Amino acid sequence: MKRLSNKLPWLAGFFMMAATLFLAHPALAASKAPAVDSVKYENSKKIEVEFKGDVDYKNPTIKVTDSKGKAYAATIVEADDDEFTFRMTNPKKGMTYTYNISNVAKAGTSNFTTVKGTFRIAGKKEVLVEDVDFDREDKEVNFDFQGNVKWKNAKVVIKDSAGKNFVKRIKEKDNDGIEVKVKSLTSGKKYTYKITGAARKGSNKFKTVKGTFRP
Repeated sequence: MKRLSNKLPWLAGFFMMAATLFLAHPALAASKAPAVDSVKYENSKKIEVEFKGDVDYKNPTIKVTDSKGKAYAATIVEADDDEFTFRMTNPKKGMTYTYNISNVAKAGTSNFTTVKGTFRIAGKKEVLVEDVDFDREDKEVNFDFQGNVKWKNAKVVIKDSAGKNFVKRIKEKDNDGIEVKVKSLTSGKKYTYKITGAARKGSNKFKTVKGTFRP
């Protein structure tokens, strides 16, 4: 009992310090920063950041930089419950940008933090998948492209890490996307896709696009 009593003050101090660190650093808290579902670029120079679930804001700000750290003027268009829209000045095609949205938290929490991500503005002839959406009920995967595209001998393959293909058939394709029927996909699991036979409108260079997503 004597040995234990000698350690009690030290243990109490340790737990108090741990609790202080936990409260002082949101990254250590159970509630994480809001997750981003998709980022879409509109021709009107607007960028739409869609969150997975609702969020709250507290005097949010937006900052946009390129790969070299150069800052670009950006203004907030709308800060919605599950979507944040901003407009940037003089975006350039074929460039990847980084955005920082400050003072945002999961709805109902007070862990306001900065959400950081990237978006790309497709080059003139670049074929770029902007969003992948899985409809679990209908077992369909929809690929949205940035800008208009055209098709020639289109084919879509979706594989898991074991190389199994989950695509049954192409259901529909139009000038801004393609939709396929698939076998059941596992939520949270990583899948790789390959889309062939797509070209930007005005170009005859049909390309193959590859990427990954998690349903």
